[in-house]
Amino acid sequence: MDTRNVIAKGWPVRWALKLGRFFPAWGAQSIARLGAWLIMILKPDTYRAARVNLRHVLGAQTSSRELNRVLYQLFVNTLRRYYEFFYNLSRERTQADHFTPPTYVTEATKTHIQQAVDAGRGLFVLATHTSNFDFGGIALSQYMPVPLQVLSLADPTADMEIFNELRVKCGVMMTPITANTLRDAMERLRKGGAVATGPDHPIGADDKAVEFFGATAYLPTGYIRIPMRTHSPVMIIAIHYEDSAYWVSGSRLIEMVDTGNRKQDEAVNLYRVLSQVEDVIRLHPEEWMMFVPVWKEDGK
Repeated sequence: MDTRNVIAKGWPVRWALKLGRFFPAWGAQSIARLGAWLIMILKPDTYRAARVNLRHVLGAQTSSRELNRVLYQLFVNTLRRYYEFFYNLSRERTQADHFTPPTYVTEATKTHIQQAVDAGRGLFVLATHTSNFDFGGIALSQYMPVPLQVLSLADPTADMEIFNELRVKCGVMMTPITANTLRDAMERLRKGGAVATGPDHPIGADDKAVEFFGATAYLPTGYIRIPMRTHSPVMIIAIHYEDSAYWVSGSRLIEMVDTGNRKQDEAVNLYRVLSQVEDVIRLHPEEWMMFVPVWKEDGK
């Protein structure tokens, strides 16, 4: 069997979705711990990338013992998240509050969202890759008083396309980034709608050097022009697991600086946004699901 061809066509996700029908709800934590233990032993590329990423988040003074503890918990949380995703979606559960475990939007976040909607200037959401961000995105889309357009990767892998199809089934408006979808997004914001994308995941050749956790990282930056051009406030979204449920938490509304100096304003607004993204990740570094290098370093 050509393994590369199987992976390219998204069969691992298809198989996991089929097997999800037979997963017991109580099995998530045990399977996740076993899988995390194997990852820590085998040290695949995802292990090396996550280790470097966490080293920056935790700081150079963090001991190897503590780094390994957080890294292990990160893999436990990640594998549990995938288990729960396949467990629920294989059973045709599409409502976030019916998931096992359920996912809710916090009351404070609902208040901030309503403030943006009432102002009529749109809302630009920057959703971090924290905890079960799939459940979080579904819960947020289902709660929003206005439709939420999600800007996703322009050229998704076969696995990611299947994930996007499942998200659409749950009511998420997934739109891969193109010139047309970007125009649609800005028009939506000007009409008081909502648009979301992710600020903390490298996308490739278009990534720019930015300061992130006190060092030079390479992340997308073009998204900051969208709220600047539409004069829409920005909200940073994070997902966290607590009290047997996932919670979607949003920051207070961030207004974009506009002095008329476009280049300077972009730099200032990026710094303000990424500083808050750092704060979100620092709260629960064991839930930052980032397995590609954000900093260009040797992962050993």
